[in-house]
Amino acid sequence: MRKMALMFVFSLSLFSCEKETYLSVENSDIPLLSKIKADGKIFLEYEYNYANLVTEEKTKFHYTRHYYNDDNQLKTSEFYMDPAMFSSLGSVVEAAMKRKEWINPGNTDKSLTQTFEYKDNGELARKTYTRPSVHNSEYSEFTFDKGRISRQTMYWQNVISYYIDYIYDEKGNLVKESKYRVPQTGIAELWTTNEYEYDNMHNPFLAFKRLMSPGKFTNPNNITKEIYTLYFEVDQGTQKVSILSNSYEYNDKDYPVKVNGEAEYVYK
Repeated sequence: MRKMALMFVFSLSLFSCEKETYLSVENSDIPLLSKIKADGKIFLEYEYNYANLVTEEKTKFHYTRHYYNDDNQLKTSEFYMDPAMFSSLGSVVEAAMKRKEWINPGNTDKSLTQTFEYKDNGELARKTYTRPSVHNSEYSEFTFDKGRISRQTMYWQNVISYYIDYIYDEKGNLVKESKYRVPQTGIAELWTTNEYEYDNMHNPFLAFKRLMSPGKFTNPNNITKEIYTLYFEVDQGTQKVSILSNSYEYNDKDYPVKVNGEAEYVYK
């Protein structure tokens, strides 16, 4: 009898675990992007875990791996990038562009690790940046309003260096982000702004909202126009205002399948 009781309790615990795992699945109402193509060739691929959270972003020139905790919160992101792509020598960049093997942790050193910490209410509290060649403290802290990130404050060597204010529309789309530089005087200076316009269709990148980056990964709709403005002094010939427009083709579920007539979205 005792043995049967123990087996019954054990079976209940298994059922409980299965139920908990089922309840933790997200994005069941969003088609998941599998890859993005250009000119018929794959240039970006995505992998997901059992909870439909993106775990890998793979391209020829960079690779990102995301790790989550049991509450589906992003805990760590690891970035691998081809350093040749950032060279000041055109010949080096040109050679890197011709590479055939995609970046992965087996052929490239890690460039950056981001670690995420959360408050008891689930809001993101801090994001810490760790680079192999830099030992100074670099991190961001976050302020929330109505469940959305309203400010990101960036610190370098424990001193505020910049902060970004985020403004959303009634749908939750990011409509403006304003970046401020904070010099040694402590008086903030407006540095740049990004302003956005949207369509009325579904944004597939909303499935990436756990990456905790306001904008593309949190918008319900797709960006059709972006106005980027510089407020600091620039060299002659440099435009202080640049405008980027996007056009989309959609499937019968109102999700984009092609962007600007070039990039093709392929869903799982």
